[in-house]
Amino acid sequence: MTGTTDPLIDAPKEAPKSETTQPNAQLEKCELSKRTRWRQWLASISATLSMVAVGTVFGWTTTSLSRLMSEDSDAPMRITKDESSWIVSLTVIGSMIGPFLGAYLADRYGRKRCLLLSSAFYMAGWTIVFFATSVSALYVARVTLGIGVGVSYTTNPMYVSEVADVNIRGALGTLIAVNVFTGSLFTCSIGPWISYHALAAVLLIIPIVFVLSFIWFPESPHFLAARGRRGEASRSLAFFKGIRDREEARRELELALQGGSNEDPRDNKPDDRAGKVSSSNVPGNEEKGLKIVLNKLKLILLPTNRRALCIILGLIVAQQLSGNFSTMQYLEVLFNRASVGIDSNIATILVLAVGLVSGACSTATVEGAGRRPLLIFSTLGSSVTLAILAVYLMLDARKVDVSSANLLPVVVVILFQVAFQIGLGTLPNALIGELFPTEVKGIAGAIITVFDGVLGFAVSKLYQVIGDILGAYAVYYFFSASCLLAFLMVTFLLPETKGRTFREIQRLLAASPRKISSRGLNDLEAAKA
Repeated sequence: MTGTTDPLIDAPKEAPKSETTQPNAQLEKCELSKRTRWRQWLASISATLSMVAVGTVFGWTTTSLSRLMSEDSDAPMRITKDESSWIVSLTVIGSMIGPFLGAYLADRYGRKRCLLLSSAFYMAGWTIVFFATSVSALYVARVTLGIGVGVSYTTNPMYVSEVADVNIRGALGTLIAVNVFTGSLFTCSIGPWISYHALAAVLLIIPIVFVLSFIWFPESPHFLAARGRRGEASRSLAFFKGIRDREEARRELELALQGGSNEDPRDNKPDDRAGKVSSSNVPGNEEKGLKIVLNKLKLILLPTNRRALCIILGLIVAQQLSGNFSTMQYLEVLFNRASVGIDSNIATILVLAVGLVSGACSTATVEGAGRRPLLIFSTLGSSVTLAILAVYLMLDARKVDVSSANLLPVVVVILFQVAFQIGLGTLPNALIGELFPTEVKGIAGAIITVFDGVLGFAVSKLYQVIGDILGAYAVYYFFSASCLLAFLMVTFLLPETKGRTFREIQRLLAASPRKISSRGLNDLEAAKA
């Protein structure tokens, strides 16, 4: 009939989804990734310079404890072995105060301002160290520096994960741990060859460099949007993604916020309740004091967030009970006790350099290899190397002649650093940014950092005590067994987050451990179908 149309005939034919829609979406996603990576990398590298300052805090004890206990050094005071253990442990006490301050300031004033504030604690701490003439002054300095450590550890995963695209999120997350090692290596490389006061002055410069480099980068777009500052959030997103069109930036922001802080902009399905913006961050709905804390705790108790918290806490236990922190703090003492045939300072630098290279390998390979394979290799490798070190120390303690294997502790600790840093030492910080939604990251980071601090304090104190009572080899047997248990936990409980959007990760967290460990998201969706 004339004047009529058949909609099935006259309507434009839709191209097959498999041939047009999906390739175009993938191409668009790829182009988006290519045009944004360099700004996200620069911002994350600059932000994690504060973690270089964290590394100097740890590196200072590694290179300075022997100097402070020596009668022939230029240090302005002399300390005992017990006082040296308190110097190590008081940093951990400060790092248990910092997370709560960091979580509050990061949620209230922004991730960027909170990171910049952390530099004030480093500046104050190193100034006290420079002018200290008593052990008490060093105690105050270490607590102050520890607060800065806690603030940095809590805030960095929040900022980095909120400015990073899905396809580089893991790599940028590893920069947090890699830059801690960079700071430790730098400190141990210059510490033995310059004076006590010159070292403190050099370390004071690092937080200043951080401030001068990071102050030019914008705030996280997700924080700005959560505070109702949508215009600033769009401009921030446009900066990180290289978008010039204002409307396009606004659309990207809306899509990115629909599925939580780590959601892929192309995934605009209905939101998961764990990824929604909390009422404490909604404009005109400000809450104060205890109500904010209670609201955050309710969110952290949601099933997916609770499981994510348990996974991260398990990895933190593995980190601490691997003995890495204690070993690195007492590295020079350990090598001196083992009568290593090379200068202990050189051995320490060698170990740190290998650890840094291994951490950099994690950054380079994590997006290709995935989180779980690296962590499985890391935990198993750490267990084996620590067991070998324990056997060596046991033979030495029982007066067995091990002079022909004097280099064995150096080789084993180097291999341990390779295994530890490629997974267990670098990936937990990245996973914090991947497993939690924006409004939970602050309180989750605080809980994790405080837990880390309590455990680290206990381990650092008991390391020396148990080592004196039972022998160092007993401690390292325990560390080896702990890494073996961590290997089993990672194998059976940890989900793979590589390339996953926030919603996909939430579905994995809601799945059974068997599906998480053996098949992952594809089999999970197939089972639902």
